[in-house]
Amino acid sequence: MVELGNMKRTRISEVLKHAFRDREIIIRSNGKISYFSLKSWVLVSLLLSALGTSIWVGYSSVDYLRLASQVSDKNEAIWNAQNSYSQLLDQVSDYRLSIVRITKDLKETQSTLLSHFKKEEGVAGSADRTTKPPKNEKVFSDKNDKEREALGKQFQLIGQELRRMTGKNNALESHIGNLRGNLETIEAEKAEIVAERAAMGDQLWALNNNLQSSHIKAEELNEKVSALNANLRAILVEKGQIENQNAALRSKVGKLESTMEEDALQHQTQLRDISDRALKNIHRLEAVLNRTGLNLKDIAPLPKSMIMGVGGPFIPYHPDMKHSDGKVMLEADLEVRLRRFEKLRDIVGVLPLIPPVRKGYVSSHYGRRKDPFNGRWAMHRGIDFVAPYKAKIEATAPGIVTYVGRRGRYGRTVDIKHQNGITTRFAHLYRYRVKVGQKVAMGDTIALLGNSGRSSGPHVHYEIKYHGKFMNPRKFLRATKNVQ
Repeated sequence: MVELGNMKRTRISEVLKHAFRDREIIIRSNGKISYFSLKSWVLVSLLLSALGTSIWVGYSSVDYLRLASQVSDKNEAIWNAQNSYSQLLDQVSDYRLSIVRITKDLKETQSTLLSHFKKEEGVAGSADRTTKPPKNEKVFSDKNDKEREALGKQFQLIGQELRRMTGKNNALESHIGNLRGNLETIEAEKAEIVAERAAMGDQLWALNNNLQSSHIKAEELNEKVSALNANLRAILVEKGQIENQNAALRSKVGKLESTMEEDALQHQTQLRDISDRALKNIHRLEAVLNRTGLNLKDIAPLPKSMIMGVGGPFIPYHPDMKHSDGKVMLEADLEVRLRRFEKLRDIVGVLPLIPPVRKGYVSSHYGRRKDPFNGRWAMHRGIDFVAPYKAKIEATAPGIVTYVGRRGRYGRTVDIKHQNGITTRFAHLYRYRVKVGQKVAMGDTIALLGNSGRSSGPHVHYEIKYHGKFMNPRKFLRATKNVQ
């Protein structure tokens, strides 16, 4: 049974959906076809509005007819009551005429009797005066008794008739009072019905006004629908134009996307080439630093998140990320490599990598050697460059002059402090060209070559220290050799 009920409900639902499905109204005008769609909810709303208006008008009409029938019945009852009242008034008038007639008869009878009694009294008086009684006194007395008896009976009948007429008159008056009460009640009911009828008339008038308003609204809606149809036609035309424009734009977008893909591939190739060149330059600069004897980890430490040798920073993998060949990863790799290259370039750019004299040669290297004065083995902490006397001595890297003057066996000396904890010393000079605190650039003349101090001939003694530790200047001079 449950399945049967479900099937019935499903069938009813399908029928309703089919009856109130979306519909399209097609209009052909001037050789052009246009259409507009009516949704199912619009159809249901229109149907419910029509049903509601029809039920409202039908109910109001039936109620109005019912009230009209009631008013007609009440009018008929009032007319009947008025007829009955008129008939009663006629009967009362007849009774009054009867009473007047009977009263007149009684008055006439009374007048007759009074005149008769007067005659009898006159006759009796004359008899007393003559003292002669009539002959027929006995006969006349009997006649009077009979007449009196007849008059008494007649008076009784008249009294009974009067009492009957009085009772009937009272009953008629009571009936008339009741009729008047009923008539007043009917009049009140009639007034109520008339008022209710007037109210229903007003309501019907309001309903008619509402119906007219509904018709006006329906006309307005029809006008709006017509306007919407016109707008729809214009929109359809515009839609066709837009579709054509969209097709052209899609074609252009496709071409642009193809061009952008090619540009993106070319850009990625360029990024990859630049990144590779940056990596090669990094390796070259690292090789230069390594050849100087400096500790690369100390002077140019790698970032903690960077793993050199594979060309990029460590970025945790995520499934949403593209392949490492993607543009984002290439840009990230390039940015990291460029930062590394700039850092190494800045470090190398301030290292003392050039000789202190432009024309000269090394007469004594760094390390163990025989002392030129006593012939004993000694540790030589620098390099001696031989050049013409008073030749220009140049700064081997940018820095600040920290010492100018004589320094024991070094003779006339100039000390320069560079970046990254590196200092250079130039000894056995002839004359100074700088002062303490003066900033110098690479290649600036700082002194003239001489033979002061413990020296066997004109030369310049050149030393390099890294955080106070002596370094072999030859490694700095040969660091850039064979580096391309």
